Amino acid sequence: MQLSGDKKLYLLYRVEPGCLGPNGAQMIEHFCVYANQQLAAPYFAHYQFTPRFDKSKAERQYSINTRLLSESQAHTYLTHFDTTKDEFEEQLDELLTQAIENFLER
Repeated sequence: MQLSGDKKLYLLYRVEPGCLGPNGAQMIEHFCVYANQQLAAPYFAHYQFTPRFDKSKAERQYSINTRLLSESQAHTYLTHFDTTKDEFEEQLDELLTQAIENFLER
C-alpha cells in the first residue's frame, strides 16, 4: 500500500545531545544527518531527526500535511495501521538506539 506524501504521518523527533555521551553537543548535528539517512520509516510515516537544544519543545511532534496532531490524534492515526503510538515509538526508539551505537562506532 502506498500513501501520498500529504497523507503520511510526519514525525519530527528532537534528539537529546546527551544521548551521545558527554561530547554529544559537538556531535548531535552530525548524528541527526546520519539518522535521517539511515533510519527508514514505515510506508505510512516519515521521520525527521533534529537536535533538541530547546528543552521547552516536545521531543516528538506529529503532523500530517503540516497540520500538528495532538497525542490522541496521532494515536488514532496509528491504529489505522494496526499499531499503537506506544508500539510505534518503542520501535523507533530501538532503531534510534541502534543508530547511536553504529554512529559512535564509526
